[in-house]
Amino acid sequence: MPNEKRILGIDIGGTTVKMGLLDQSGGVTGVRQIDMIPREPVLMADNISRTALEFDPDIVGVGTAGAVNRQTGLVHAGNLYWNDVPLRALLEERINKPVWVDNDAQAALTAEWHSGVIKGARCAVFITLGTGLGGGLLIDGRPWRGDDNTAFELGHIITHGSVYCTDGSSKEGRYEHYASGLGISRMTGGRPARETVVGVIAGDPEAMKVYDWFIHELGLGLLTVNTLFKPEVIALGGGLSAAGDYLLNGIRAKMNELYGGRTTSDHPAIYLAVHQNNAGMIGAAALADLYLNGRI
Repeated sequence: MPNEKRILGIDIGGTTVKMGLLDQSGGVTGVRQIDMIPREPVLMADNISRTALEFDPDIVGVGTAGAVNRQTGLVHAGNLYWNDVPLRALLEERINKPVWVDNDAQAALTAEWHSGVIKGARCAVFITLGTGLGGGLLIDGRPWRGDDNTAFELGHIITHGSVYCTDGSSKEGRYEHYASGLGISRMTGGRPARETVVGVIAGDPEAMKVYDWFIHELGLGLLTVNTLFKPEVIALGGGLSAAGDYLLNGIRAKMNELYGGRTTSDHPAIYLAVHQNNAGMIGAAALADLYLNGRI
């Protein structure tokens, strides 16, 4: 429709930047991709803005790796070698349109709330299963951020207290040490986790054995998450969720086992996220629409 605002979503990752316009179906159209150049935030602001202007957007939402200060728009992202980069100001100066900048986990959560498996929920959890483990939390229909916008650093909760190192010398004991691609890789002698996922899809018994261990570790953390927050829905996304029904059926069965036969009303609904690689763009655009238009 001609009066619809053109809302551009931008997803900044460690190797690429993707962008596309939010459409009426809850997806994105016209997706473009450019290379990420670490250590060069000003150059990247130039490159991102040049491509963004081709979309002629009314407002822009950005989801980026790292910690984001919502008030100032400053970004600290170790994997990009950015330290207090004024990303919002850099982009607004070049695009000359309102820009919203947020964390990529919040964007992924919002994508599923906007038009995915979390849609309509008041309390929900989104978990990204990749090289590490991250996520977002929705409470009363709003992303829960904590005092400094870094709440729900899920990978750092303790699931193995007997081996937890308080001096920070090891991540052992933390959820992410086990329920992640790094955990799977460690269990397979250093092989990439994607090889295990491919093996599971192909029905390889050894790959399935490793992935079953991963599902067990994932379930331990989800038990804590459910006890604390009682979400209506838990959505699982990220590269490791490519195992599909094997993951979904496995984690549902594991949760039943861990609950020790209690009624299913104790269990949250668990689904696979639907937006996958487009989640960052969709969620960033939806967040921009919510915050810049005063809808949240």
